[in-house]
Amino acid sequence: MSGETGKRTPNGEPCTPPAAAPAAPAGRVRKALAGLGFLLGIHPGKPEDSGGGATDVSTRLAHERTDLALERNYMAAERTLMAWIRTALSMISFGFTIGKLGQVLEDVEMKGPLGRIRDVSVKSIAYFLVILGTLALLGATVQHWLEVREFRAMGLRHRFSLASVVGLLLSVLGGFALSALVLKL
Repeated sequence: MSGETGKRTPNGEPCTPPAAAPAAPAGRVRKALAGLGFLLGIHPGKPEDSGGGATDVSTRLAHERTDLALERNYMAAERTLMAWIRTALSMISFGFTIGKLGQVLEDVEMKGPLGRIRDVSVKSIAYFLVILGTLALLGATVQHWLEVREFRAMGLRHRFSLASVVGLLLSVLGGFALSALVLKL
């Protein structure tokens, strides 16, 4: 050896790396993967196909999980709106009841701190509750509508929301209750 650092054969000739194995033709690999996709029930050209005939199962599962998450979030938004409907309906009905009772009682005297007496109109409490309930219900319905719009932009399919319809109808009912109190019907 004359100062060379490379490996040599026993005869003193330099070693050459073995030749690389010939690559499989791309057509055969594609056909094999397409056959695998066919066995899995996925055919080229379908949306879940990754292009070469093979399916990326983890991607498909991720899409399914995303769809399920959207469904869960939509159902949570529906439950939230229904909770607002219950709360607002209680405020509206309680305010309407106080208002009708107030037409008989008129004013209530309340003792404040330090023995000061002041008159509180039952009508003002009734109006406040009816207005607060109606506005809360309108706000909750609009918030629900905006959330559902965002979910649809993310891929949620369109569906009929009974809670939204009930929310809007009860908002109208709150307006009628307020007008009945004001007009003393």
